Amino acid sequence: SASSRPVLSVAVGDWHTRSFWMSRRAYEPGPRLDGDQTADVAIIGAGFTGLWTAIHLKDADPAIDVIVLERDIAGYGASGRNGGFAMTMIGRNVHDLVRKAGVTRAKATHLAMRQTLRDIESFCAADGIDADITHPGVLTVSNGPEQDLRIRQDLAAAERLGLDDFRPVSGPQCQDLVRSEQLRMGHFEQDSLLVDPAALAWGLRRAAERRGVRIFEQTPVEDITEVRGRGPELRTPFGTVRADRALIATNAYAHAIPALRRFIFTIYAYIIVTEPLTQEQWARVGWEQRMGIEDKRIYPHFHRPTPDGRILWGGRDAPFSAEGPNPERENDPRIFGRLEETFRWTFPQLHDVAIDRGWAGPVCGTINCFASAGFLGRSQRLAYALGYAGHGVGPSHLTSRIVRDLLLGSDSELLDLPMVSKRPVPLPPGPLHGGMLGLAERVLQHADDQGSDASPLVRLALRILQ
Repeated sequence: SASSRPVLSVAVGDWHTRSFWMSRRAYEPGPRLDGDQTADVAIIGAGFTGLWTAIHLKDADPAIDVIVLERDIAGYGASGRNGGFAMTMIGRNVHDLVRKAGVTRAKATHLAMRQTLRDIESFCAADGIDADITHPGVLTVSNGPEQDLRIRQDLAAAERLGLDDFRPVSGPQCQDLVRSEQLRMGHFEQDSLLVDPAALAWGLRRAAERRGVRIFEQTPVEDITEVRGRGPELRTPFGTVRADRALIATNAYAHAIPALRRFIFTIYAYIIVTEPLTQEQWARVGWEQRMGIEDKRIYPHFHRPTPDGRILWGGRDAPFSAEGPNPERENDPRIFGRLEETFRWTFPQLHDVAIDRGWAGPVCGTINCFASAGFLGRSQRLAYALGYAGHGVGPSHLTSRIVRDLLLGSDSELLDLPMVSKRPVPLPPGPLHGGMLGLAERVLQHADDQGSDASPLVRLALRILQ
């Protein structure tokens, strides 16, 4: 009977405290699984990747039976905790994309990302998803000489690809857009959205359900087994789902799966938000275009206005977590303090604006900073998609279309994009895994703080992580 099933041990009632975004709107979690089920496709994880994939599958073939299993609630992980930037970025930047994927594939990837952002915006409009989506562009800035070079590299790469959507921005032009003496130069890209990511995730849940997707929240998958000749079986405390094909879309939480842990790692991203600014305080910084801003540190800062008139300020430190996602890493006062320090350094004129709150969440990275999609094992029934390196809001939509084609066996031009064609780089085994990444993170963080990346040790760490 249902009453004899074990009680879920994971605390899920605190989801609204996990980020500013999750506290903004009411949300009613869906039912948990109750008994054994079968499906054509079972998806583990109700974040952007899992929900977009479910929607893309149903739009391709409404007869496909899709189940989504979520340990907590939709958007509980990175999808509900990020800064809400949907950018074209694949890899570390456009220069990095060209270097790793080549000119032809890099251009195809960038153009696919431009289209995917337009598709996100039009989908939300057509489906009635109110996620406070705006289209003000993104300003990427330098606040140090080593960052000037990275701006120039991006502009040169964009020119090499024949892109018309990267515009150089001089120092005075930066000051016209947002007043801060720390901004030296930059480039502006119009194709970028700002969204409320939790509202987007919850809207996608409802859009998937309207298409007939069955979504079970508060349902952790404890074991995945592949039965020869059949398909994956997903065991939960409340029943087993037997599917013809399955997708692992748990991002950093895929650390629990050894075959995926070989090439992914977990870092923690931290964000603070101010109290709402008055009109007079906003006037001190300009920022009338309300675009998103990201700098060119190795571990960048990102900042943006929120729909209710606050400034969201994230980035800087990105501590490595050898054990994968760990809620105890989500509240480090020192890191919150360092974020406030750079906020005050950038905008000293906002000395009277208080920091309201902060939060953190696990980010799934890969060595080459590309998301990765593919199959585990030879049966090609168990797929995975993960590893967005902190920039997944936009690329998760495109990657989910790739996963749709993989699961349906479609021969698509999308399968030539680097998320599939660039195989993930394996990490060293055992203790070397954590030791190497932890050392690289500390060295690069120090380089960011010192404003220099010239030392041999920094160059070695950059090679490790790039």
